[in-house]
Amino acid sequence: MAKRDLQDIKEEVRARADIVEIIGGYTQLKPGGKVFTGLCPFHADKNPSFRVSRTFQSYRCWSCGEKGDVFTFLQKKENLTFVEALEMLARRVGVPFERTAMSQERISEREEMHELNSLAVSYFRDRIGRSDEAKDYLAGRAILKETQDRFDIGFAQQDWEGLTSYLQRRRANLALAVKIGLIRERKETQGYIDYYRNRIMFPIHDRSGNVAGFGGRSMGDEQPKYINSPQSDIFNKSGLLYGLYFARQKLSADAPPVFVEGYTDVVTTHQAGFTQCVATLGTAMTEIHARMLVNYSHKVILCYDGDTAGINATLRGADVWNSMGVEDAEILVAQLPFGDDPDSMLRRGDASAFQLALDHASNRVDFEIALVLRRHETNTPEGRMAALDEIIPVLRTLRGKSILFHYEEQVSWLEPWYSRDPVVALKNIHARIQADQSSSNGTRSRQLGPTESVELQNRQPLQNQPVAKSSDSFVPNTQNWLQARSKSDGGYRKSGRFEDPGPPSDRTPPSLNLPALSAAEKAEYTLLRALFTGEWRSFILNKMSVDSFVSDQARELALRIVDTQPNSDGEINPLDVIRLIERESLASDEALAVQPDPPEMLPYEQPDSITGIYSAKMSNYLRDVVEDSETVLSNEPLNEATILGCLRRLEEYRAARAIRDLKETLKRDDLTEQQSTDYTRSLMELMRAHRGSATGS
Repeated sequence: MAKRDLQDIKEEVRARADIVEIIGGYTQLKPGGKVFTGLCPFHADKNPSFRVSRTFQSYRCWSCGEKGDVFTFLQKKENLTFVEALEMLARRVGVPFERTAMSQERISEREEMHELNSLAVSYFRDRIGRSDEAKDYLAGRAILKETQDRFDIGFAQQDWEGLTSYLQRRRANLALAVKIGLIRERKETQGYIDYYRNRIMFPIHDRSGNVAGFGGRSMGDEQPKYINSPQSDIFNKSGLLYGLYFARQKLSADAPPVFVEGYTDVVTTHQAGFTQCVATLGTAMTEIHARMLVNYSHKVILCYDGDTAGINATLRGADVWNSMGVEDAEILVAQLPFGDDPDSMLRRGDASAFQLALDHASNRVDFEIALVLRRHETNTPEGRMAALDEIIPVLRTLRGKSILFHYEEQVSWLEPWYSRDPVVALKNIHARIQADQSSSNGTRSRQLGPTESVELQNRQPLQNQPVAKSSDSFVPNTQNWLQARSKSDGGYRKSGRFEDPGPPSDRTPPSLNLPALSAAEKAEYTLLRALFTGEWRSFILNKMSVDSFVSDQARELALRIVDTQPNSDGEINPLDVIRLIERESLASDEALAVQPDPPEMLPYEQPDSITGIYSAKMSNYLRDVVEDSETVLSNEPLNEATILGCLRRLEEYRAARAIRDLKETLKRDDLTEQQSTDYTRSLMELMRAHRGSATGS
């Protein structure tokens, strides 16, 4: 389908689709002027903070920040790709839509394949009810009847022609059934026999819910343990994940996909409520799998067995995930007790232990470093050198100078020079990695040996490493550096909400598609909202100064809030702050000095009427903060822990920024040897102080 044709279809679907009607199927909407309001379907909303505009065909939650059009809404709520969302809406509004340029004959054949698999599902489901052996096996695996129904689990009986006869009676295309692996031709005589016999049958759904194939599991010691459908037009093991169809509604940045090893692991975890679990079909993770999942989350958790095969599968999956070139892609490893897998843990009722393993999943590099350190006697010089020799190939796979420097500093205690001069030790490690990368082009060459599964018996986290002794010539002072950065670089982000809003004469209407808030921005929003209240204003101002905010806009708004006269209850009306800013802006602009006061309304009440001097004199950032202050003030109860947490996040942000700036400084080619040494020591001290504050908090 040509790009232009796809765009035409998109616009026709958008014109026919009623965003209020579609979103109204997920949350109740009430008309409120020119917009519809309701509880946000993306978070636990207690007060209506969700707005849908039929005029702009868009939605936005003023609390959690979710926003977009009707296609974005369906993509996020149903975990669909854009094309899938477009296809769903096109069918709903009656717009012809054809995904590819396949002929009608080709499409009909694929549809017939899916129908054959659906017939097979019905047959296998019927037979499981007639087999005491199959029912006893599933009962022994603690798979409930409702779970069997949800996953369409069935049984292929010990019969040569059971499914074949069933398909013949329904006049199915047996030649096509052979092609997709339901039956097979007899070798010596004419006719067909069943492909699966005496196996528990797991239908494998694609992302649209169609049955693409089957996985048949033996109930005893029969080999192979699993038999999958053969490759066909609708079944590709490298492009399918078992359980993804059921997991997709839960998958998100906050609930990343969890890879487990087999079908029963997926079924058991979903039954226990861990519906983000998926499994490959007897293959290693492929780039196709990774590309499918990165649409849901840039993070993935691997939860394989702790034997050698499981460890190597973990490392291969990490290589695939990291090789995609997706920014912020992260692979974590959930480490279960030795000898356990998700199925065994959940069958004995250890759901809390499994959740704990997922919550404490370690970074792939931390996982590998921990394995190496457990394998060597690091209390001896020889053991430390042997460990470092194995860690260097791990570090050479890292991308990005910042993350590489972090791990170089973390393992520098293994280098022989560390006790004499930590800076020299750090430089030696970096030089080894650079030399290793040059000789090997940064590829992994190591595989774990057969004895490494015993290393996982010790599941304790990687212990804190010794820190270097601070030098008397430490330059510059950490506290002075942080203070200098907080004053000289107010808005650290150069895009998004922290960017310069432009001159006051800019009359460009505010964008309706603002980026998601970062942790520091959320902390600023919460503190600014709290400044509107009499209960928390004095508490915050006693803990911080206005200069402690990390963005210029936040500091400006905080000053305006403090300068605004509170009412009798000690509260500050956001509308009064808007008027104060408007009066100051108008007074500084002679051309607009004679214009009337702005209308007495908050922007979110009539979002399609924000024009003229009202929008020209308010930056996007200030408008959003004021609106959020009014609409979500009661959504999150403010307490001392929340306020202190926000203050801590701002402090950590400033410290992280100082560390990042020092790292950038160290990349300069014009530094002298002494400057490089001084800045390296400064950076190490900053990083230790930053880690210490984070641990203490």
